[in-house]
Amino acid sequence: MANAVYPRFKQSLMTEADANKSLDQTGTGAPFAALVSVSGGYTYSATHQFYSSLTNIVGTDVAITTPTVVNGLFDGDDVTFTSVSGSVVGAIVVYRKNAGANTTWRLVLYEDTSVTGLPVTPNGGNIVITWNASGIFQLSDARAKADIRRLGDIEALPVYSYRYCWERQRRVGFLAQDVAEFMPRALGRVGDRWGVDYGRVLGELAA
Repeated sequence: MANAVYPRFKQSLMTEADANKSLDQTGTGAPFAALVSVSGGYTYSATHQFYSSLTNIVGTDVAITTPTVVNGLFDGDDVTFTSVSGSVVGAIVVYRKNAGANTTWRLVLYEDTSVTGLPVTPNGGNIVITWNASGIFQLSDARAKADIRRLGDIEALPVYSYRYCWERQRRVGFLAQDVAEFMPRALGRVGDRWGVDYGRVLGELAA
């Protein structure tokens, strides 16, 4: 299947006011990556919400170091799983770990394409996962933002200040719904959300 942000995670961004969804932290409240076998193993489901739903995990999960959320783009360092053995790995699941039970660790992203090295058969050595150069995933949809305030316009596009539902810092940028009207080629989808290619938007505005 295609990559997908878990709908229940996106729902938590919209409706639940708790710290158990922030992706730009480290330590006990940090994003982690898990390798899963999908051939007769784990099957993605839009209803899955927590780590306890995962099956057929291969190797030992690894923290995503230097996690950042900038303009809705979640990114972090590439990850290395050491001394991995077991079933063929077909996908990566990103989740938000905390100090509690794994029944509270939110599933964030299922990814099985656009990642260097998948699928891979473990042979007891290390498995290095290289994320897409553009970042791990992007959310620019208005539904992922709160406290939206219009500041003005750049050419035909409104500019807003806002904050993402999973962080407190205010940011400035566009809404994907506006970009869809004027520059649809600058949009991409992450699950059922839109993401904005800011480089393309600004390039077209400057042309």
